[in-house]
Amino acid sequence: MAQFSPKSILCPLDLSSASPTVLHWASLFATVYSAKLQVLHAEWMEYPRYFLPSQAGELVAEAERVRSAIRDDLQRLLNETIPAEISREIAVLEGHPIERILEYAERHKPDLIVMGSHGRSGFARMRLGSVAENVVQQTSSPTLVVRAPGGKPTPPKISRILCPVIFDEHSARSISFSAALAAATGAHLIVMHVEEGDLPRDAPPKQLCELVSADVREHCEVAEVVRQGSAAAQILQVAQEYDVDIIALTAKHRRFLDFTVIGTTTEKVMRHADSAVLVLPVREHLL
Repeated sequence: MAQFSPKSILCPLDLSSASPTVLHWASLFATVYSAKLQVLHAEWMEYPRYFLPSQAGELVAEAERVRSAIRDDLQRLLNETIPAEISREIAVLEGHPIERILEYAERHKPDLIVMGSHGRSGFARMRLGSVAENVVQQTSSPTLVVRAPGGKPTPPKISRILCPVIFDEHSARSISFSAALAAATGAHLIVMHVEEGDLPRDAPPKQLCELVSADVREHCEVAEVVRQGSAAAQILQVAQEYDVDIIALTAKHRRFLDFTVIGTTTEKVMRHADSAVLVLPVREHLL
């Protein structure tokens, strides 16, 4: 069974009302795996369009004051939210959040990224995009995307994990990683497949049952579920029916020119799931 045992966790925070929820999730994983927490905030500094050379020193000093205040706010949030025994470090960087998060992840190679999604939809999403979605598109680290609408945070739990598979070469790996997480947290694992055609009479099909190895069954409790219809819609429906806490998805990164894209199923699930979504990246290079 493949090992999922993150020892370094990157947690980008924007200091919005959703940040405590995201930090609670990062703290949960850090506690389970005795991992170090790297908390990152990227601040986009607004400088005057025109300024005199004599003002440069004043602007640099002001930027440093802003970063110092943000660091104090992050430290206060950490002290109020996570146990003192969790190892942590804080980084406050200047620049666009997406760029700084990806640069930091590339440099430090975290085993897991935990970040929030505010669930924008419609025109706002098209115009502004989503930091979480852009990071998932480009990072090579497993990323947990947490729905964080704000308000009073509730302590997270991991009691049920949903692992959708499509019978490709990555399915066994996805199940193995999900099972490792289930074993570490004592969660129940639900392995799911969506059929495009008619459902077999003896569902779940033998092929789905055979994907779940004896080693996986030995380490956690497993159930198989088969549904028919739209993959994203059925995944979201099963997640609600079984009240799952995490949906674990393998996302194929396909490279086109100078950017990457992930499948529409992963995008839809990330945008609309009430539960957290753990994205396991797989890179495919296309001409």
